[in-house]
Amino acid sequence: MNYKDMQKKAEKVKAIEDLTPTYFEFEKKGDEIVGRYKGRSPVKSSLGEGEYHQYLFETDDGLIKFAMGQSTDKEAGALMGVNGVYVVTFQGKQKISGGRSVNKFTIHKIDEAAVVGEEEGEEAPF
Repeated sequence: MNYKDMQKKAEKVKAIEDLTPTYFEFEKKGDEIVGRYKGRSPVKSSLGEGEYHQYLFETDDGLIKFAMGQSTDKEAGALMGVNGVYVVTFQGKQKISGGRSVNKFTIHKIDEAAVVGEEEGEEAPF
């Protein structure tokens, strides 16, 4: 079977997955992403020196990519583990020296074992 035929059959039986992420931009305080962290990739900054990261999350709405900024990359972004489930909430911009500002976030990790145990009406076995 050639690849085009494979594509047609996969589409027919809905056995195809869209891996194209949608870009999400945090605009106002309270904007939030909830999902499974799949990875991050470096992006060269157009505003200054260095680079920042774009994060890829699997969410209820599909794949989402977004940036949090260099300061968050160095802090919470460095602590997040691939395949963990996180809640990322935008807290707004904070002014810093030189007339610049940084994005501020709260990031919470969801304990999946506790949630699954609660959902099943029993405690997690570990």
